[in-house]
Amino acid sequence: MKKILTLITVILFSFSFSQGKLYIKNYSDYRLEMRISAASANNCYPYAIASMSFGPHADVEIPDFNSSGPYSTSWAVKFTPTGSPIHQTAPSGILSTISPLTRWNYSDMMTVDPNTNQSPGDPRFKMGDPSFITSCGFGDGETYVDGNFTDVFWFYIASENATFLVVQPS
Repeated sequence: MKKILTLITVILFSFSFSQGKLYIKNYSDYRLEMRISAASANNCYPYAIASMSFGPHADVEIPDFNSSGPYSTSWAVKFTPTGSPIHQTAPSGILSTISPLTRWNYSDMMTVDPNTNQSPGDPRFKMGDPSFITSCGFGDGETYVDGNFTDVFWFYIASENATFLVVQPS
């Protein structure tokens, strides 16, 4: 009986926190090239990162790592600060295991003209929750950047457990 109660408690706890959805809303005429990551809010590990590309006017919902295709099926996962990354192809049991332990936390992104494959002159957008990413050593992250051609917002809605990256024309 004690084992059953423990198992039920663990299952309920795992459902009480999950990675949450990532919404990419690109209202611009530019393609978005980015590295996106998620990490544990408690101690920064596990940590997962992937490169992704989104077309102009993309409206994308990514529920978790394993549902990130066609934007990316390849993730690098680290479990410790000194450990080497383990490369995982989605779907993966490891990605399923770490998903409820992580939250979307950072994006290093640039805008690209889809016709010329060149940057229109916007800065690199390093977006994320500053308190979350600074404590994990990811460097600086902003919740809003006013670029030359686009403005970018990053925000988290706790009641929905959802992270948004919104790109709009300046």
